[in-house]
Amino acid sequence: MIPTYVLAALVASFTLAAAVIDYRTKKVPNWLTVPSAIAALLFHLVTGGGTGFLWALAGFAVGFALLILPWILGGGGMGDVKLLAALGTWLGPLMILPAFGLGAICALMMAIMLMVGSTFTSGISATQRRFLNKGGAATATAGSPRKYKRVLPFAVPVAVGTWLVLAWMLISASVQH
Repeated sequence: MIPTYVLAALVASFTLAAAVIDYRTKKVPNWLTVPSAIAALLFHLVTGGGTGFLWALAGFAVGFALLILPWILGGGGMGDVKLLAALGTWLGPLMILPAFGLGAICALMMAIMLMVGSTFTSGISATQRRFLNKGGAATATAGSPRKYKRVLPFAVPVAVGTWLVLAWMLISASVQH
């Protein structure tokens, strides 16, 4: 039971830091994700032995796999990929899935709210230019890929989704004991 509370506190701290940094800078830095993934591997090695270590590695792989294709296709930053990989190391291959799913739902709701708010304050045309790259000048030079402005810091909805999963884990752990 104690490792569950420690795990929840560490994961909540990591995701809070990532969300704040991503919100302020629109980047999730390596100095946060890499040490966090290493700490998660050590945590699971100490608390679960070799099985815990392998479970953490599997979580890393699942977290990485969830966002690598969107990154390859230009749909997100590599910091987001590393964030989810590190988070998967903490949560394992099964719990990273609902954390990601809830985070994606939160991201969708946040994006809709941003677009609706922009439509009311700036109008439809300005909102289309801002969010859909419609009607504006090309942002790329000939032969280079189009550079999209990142509007929504993905670590924020991922943190919210993760906190929901952590709450569920803590409630489940307290009911069992």
